[in-house]
Amino acid sequence: MDVVYAVDTAQIPTEACGVVLVNKGEHWAADDPVVKAAPTLFSTDARYGMRYSAEPPGYNDPPVEQATAAPGEKRSVRRG
Repeated sequence: MDVVYAVDTAQIPTEACGVVLVNKGEHWAADDPVVKAAPTLFSTDARYGMRYSAEPPGYNDPPVEQATAAPGEKRSVRRG
């Protein structure tokens, strides 16, 4: 069974169960109707399922984009 983790707390309206409260960090089956109703609320990143007493460094940091090409990687460039 695939598992996803709630990245935030929210109330999700569903046809089958009415409104469901999802708490940040809860793990859910990836094919659950609640997950399908709000797929952007869930992630496969396991750090969202952690419990902690103090927020770990980088827990809420957005992903970092790579600014330069890696060795051997080609980037598309438009020249005017």
